[in-house]
Amino acid sequence: MNVEELKESMLLYAVTDRAWLRESTLYEQVEAALKGGATFIQLREKNLGYDEFLKEAVELKKLCAEYKVPFVINDNVDIALACDADGVHVGQEDMEAGAVRERIGKGKILGVSAATLEDALTAEKRGADYIGVGAVFPTSTKNDAADVSYDELKAICDAVEIPVVAIGGISRENTILLKGSGVDGIAVVSAIFASEDIEGATRELRKKSEEMTGTVRVKGAVFDFDGTLIDSMWMWDDVGGEYLRAKGIEPEPDLRKITLPMTLEEAAEYFHSYYKAGSSAEEICEEINEMLRRYYEEKFILKSGVKELLAQLKAKGIKMCIATATKKELVKKCAERNGILEYFEDIITCPELNTSKSVPFIYEKAVELLGVKKEDAVIFEDACHAIKTAKNAGFYVIAIEDASEKHNRDTVKALADVYLEKVSDRKRLLRIIAG
Repeated sequence: MNVEELKESMLLYAVTDRAWLRESTLYEQVEAALKGGATFIQLREKNLGYDEFLKEAVELKKLCAEYKVPFVINDNVDIALACDADGVHVGQEDMEAGAVRERIGKGKILGVSAATLEDALTAEKRGADYIGVGAVFPTSTKNDAADVSYDELKAICDAVEIPVVAIGGISRENTILLKGSGVDGIAVVSAIFASEDIEGATRELRKKSEEMTGTVRVKGAVFDFDGTLIDSMWMWDDVGGEYLRAKGIEPEPDLRKITLPMTLEEAAEYFHSYYKAGSSAEEICEEINEMLRRYYEEKFILKSGVKELLAQLKAKGIKMCIATATKKELVKKCAERNGILEYFEDIITCPELNTSKSVPFIYEKAVELLGVKKEDAVIFEDACHAIKTAKNAGFYVIAIEDASEKHNRDTVKALADVYLEKVSDRKRLLRIIAG
């Protein structure tokens, strides 16, 4: 694991404690944390015998491997080596970092606790791969003050070149107070494992850590097409009206609002049943598709900055796909003509899935296609109704402003996690989603 990968794994570091097992097993609790989005697991056991400790460690190592999450043992090097854990974490009172490194070798992760700049620099010099700094807030065992001030934490982050995770008294309410310190994530114990809903608590803490670090370290990106990647909504705003007027029918004033959540097939059925246009909905689809084909094959162009953004996301290893209400063949031809087709794993559409963006099915299928978890994905959208759908389903959403949605600007800003007036503002965007 390289430094960047290790840094990403610090986002939400979960440290076990069997004090809160209640009716669950530790295995079940750790699995719930992993489902909720924990990015690193440390097994801490102070009282188990060797055989029981090793059995538990082997089981949890296998579980973490299934979720592709690093797994380390607190303090006990013998257990870490015996279960082939990804590494060891030691405190200042435990085995000296250099001696631990000699025992575990270069291929294992070594984490070291530090409460001062001097301790952190010494640990880095002696082979630590990351530093756990704390306590950054008062804890249940020391409620009068934190061990490490914000300024000291920031000084440590500025001085070392390896990742830093903050620990001690961290909760969903105070995580944001660490913002700007340079820390790469938070390590928590009771905030996860004392919760009645471990998966839900983990998911919320991960979002808080993302907000605090200013980064959503995504593995997959799902892009809407019209209005997000290409400048086409000016046509979509009146394609139904244009079709109806060509038939000598004056459309109702709010036609666009009515047809916005619909697929083309649904809109055609509406034109046929409400306006009595065309001999059938199928015929209406064919005629509208011919109008659309000319635009997609010959006229529509990319929004400014789109190609550069896609190239940078691909360079960072982020998988991408298109999820759109427009027919696949139209999107494919337009994307190919504009030189962006190569950036996407695939194109999935509402028509082929027999759905619309009033429900999250297309987004769920998109992340499944990319092979990433929901919490590791980001959705790019311009339309208010689609943004609302994705947010209600628990996705992280970046809204791209489009002229067709300016009347909904305030609502979109309130709904989306990030609002960008221009795709060309990609420096800010990359800092948010790719570090």
